[in-house]
Amino acid sequence: MDTPQMLSETLLKQIENFKLQNRFLDTIEDIAFFCANEAREIIEWNRASELLYGYSRSEAVGKKIEDLIIPLHDRERFVETYAPDRWMARDETEHQKKEGTVLLVYQRGIFVEDADGKERFFSLCIDMTKLRQIKTLQYMLRSVHIKSEVQESKMVVISFDRNGRINGFNPSAEELTGYRKDEVLERNFITLFLPESYHEKMMATIQKAFKERKPQQMDAFPIVCKDGSKKVLYWEYSVISDRDRQGNSFLLIGHERSSDTHLQERLEYLANYDSLTDLPNKNLLYERLGNAINRAARSNERLVTMFINLDNFKSINHTLGYAVGDELLKAVANRLYSRLRDYDTIARFGGDEFVLVFEKIDDEMHAASLAKRVMEVFKKPFLIKGNELFLSANMGIAFFPSDGNDPKTLIKNANLAMQRSKENPSTSYQIFKHEMHEEITKRVILERNLRKAIENREFFVEYQPQIDTKTKKIVGAEALVRWNHPQLSRIPPLDFIPIAEDTGMILEIGQIVLEEAIEQMQRWHRMGFSDLKISVNISGVQLLQSNLFETVDRILKQSGFDPRYLELELTESILMENIELASSLLKRFKKREIHLSIDDFGTGYSSLSYLKKLPIDTLKIDQSFIKNIQNSENDRVIVNAIIAMAHSLGLGVIAEGVEKKSQYTHLKKQECDILQGYFFGEPLEAEAFEALIEEHRVLEGSDYKQAHFDFDLEEKLKRFSDPNYITR
Repeated sequence: MDTPQMLSETLLKQIENFKLQNRFLDTIEDIAFFCANEAREIIEWNRASELLYGYSRSEAVGKKIEDLIIPLHDRERFVETYAPDRWMARDETEHQKKEGTVLLVYQRGIFVEDADGKERFFSLCIDMTKLRQIKTLQYMLRSVHIKSEVQESKMVVISFDRNGRINGFNPSAEELTGYRKDEVLERNFITLFLPESYHEKMMATIQKAFKERKPQQMDAFPIVCKDGSKKVLYWEYSVISDRDRQGNSFLLIGHERSSDTHLQERLEYLANYDSLTDLPNKNLLYERLGNAINRAARSNERLVTMFINLDNFKSINHTLGYAVGDELLKAVANRLYSRLRDYDTIARFGGDEFVLVFEKIDDEMHAASLAKRVMEVFKKPFLIKGNELFLSANMGIAFFPSDGNDPKTLIKNANLAMQRSKENPSTSYQIFKHEMHEEITKRVILERNLRKAIENREFFVEYQPQIDTKTKKIVGAEALVRWNHPQLSRIPPLDFIPIAEDTGMILEIGQIVLEEAIEQMQRWHRMGFSDLKISVNISGVQLLQSNLFETVDRILKQSGFDPRYLELELTESILMENIELASSLLKRFKKREIHLSIDDFGTGYSSLSYLKKLPIDTLKIDQSFIKNIQNSENDRVIVNAIIAMAHSLGLGVIAEGVEKKSQYTHLKKQECDILQGYFFGEPLEAEAFEALIEEHRVLEGSDYKQAHFDFDLEEKLKRFSDPNYITR
């Protein structure tokens, strides 16, 4: 059977050879054929075009192409590129039918000069939607067999999450690499299987894949096997909905041949459908919602997007296991699907998130009625593998056109409304309001100011003293970033740090903090405070940065600072997101003699197993435990246990958030090594911190000076925390 491309190329040759004889037009039954002049006006329109687009020949002739079949969002590009020397025919493109539906067509086009010397544009279009509907049906019939096919296939199949943690490994992968599946699960694919020279390229490929979400071929590359040998295969990849509720997975399929039709079909299915629930995934949702928006705009109707998030789903996974979680998701999907009308859409958006699209909505009352009907599915318990599970959910609602006129905006606003519904337990759904949009606007403004702040170097560092409980000496400081906006004054870190992390600007800000803190501490070392350490926080975005080690190493070399007095702080959650990659990176820092600390310890995993894997020096107890240490028996037990456990492993302990003398007394009694908090001093600018250590220095020889802290001089201490104490 000829492919659409072969058919269209043959027809194009005939057009060129015969200059499009009129009798040729209506002999084409399955391919829409039209011709236009230099002004983009239709001059020929065949029967297949009438059937495909819905316009009769009399309606089409004389109309401009863009007004007839080009979607609104693409018209400007089409007009700009419509010229013999500029027009580029695309294999697949979007066209619009008379009734507003956007359809995908396979298009081939060419400009031909007629007998009068005038340029004519000839176009052939095949409806890819029908072809894909047939394929989709085949995929769905075949989907129940996909898992077994992957497991039994001779092709190597490996999947992992955005951070590289392996979550799928079929028998062929075991046979090829020599590893058992249980040996590789949760380990990092890049560090385990790829030669170091391939690391950076693979990380870039993963980022691109999660952004574009399309099946792609890769160049052949080697896999490092358990015995150290290397096997080279051809690879294809796609981003698919995963099975562990952590978002999506990167699917790699390796084979000996560089092309495989069946493989490509399977990848295409997985790229558009959730393999667990068989619902459309995020990719197909955006396509269908875009079509629905075009239909609604055409008929001047409203539609509603509903964003649903399941409550406490992760706890069900952790307590009853993923098998129960999978079956629960299937049951939820089936119940939600039962609430749809024929022309509505449901998709699994993420791990425990679903999006529903309802067309032909009259008003908010109509939408509210539908929302209540949907949420009724959670009133009855779910019977899963002998477990009676009660599940609740939150919903956010956004309307077209009032809350957005494109899929991304509608889904984003519905998601924002869903987050608001979580804050209001009196209702299970929330309709998007304009004040929510104002919050988004404020965030956009703050993000723009953040970019300018980086350019203008508006960030600076404050230093909070750290005290040795045995010697009562200031032994170090934590570097804390501050933003002094020229018009808005001080902006709290909690307001800008999350935005910086979301946008990636934390990389530049983090580098500014590292440079300033290290250079400042080097100056204090030269003044004689040579034993002071500086602690700098590292975010998750920085940890995943491919050149973090090189950045830190460069700053150390440029400043001449002794790496033994630098401590990098990382949170538990950051480390556990990618423990294999983190372990590899931290070992490099350790070889450089840089100290490593786990910040906010006790709020995350707090597992001895990962403490053994990571080359860390210090645990930093989260201040939430210190706050109620005198009134809460549980907090006291936790703090005491952390200190004892850390010391048994040969690790130091820092307690942050110490604000009262009673807290200091208890921690000193438990032999906590270092304390930090407002009881000893709030974060100070460099000049004020320098005055503090100068005030408390003790001369211990002509060449050695060290700051000493006198806890009885609380009033004196307050002076150094007073911004008026130091003239700036």
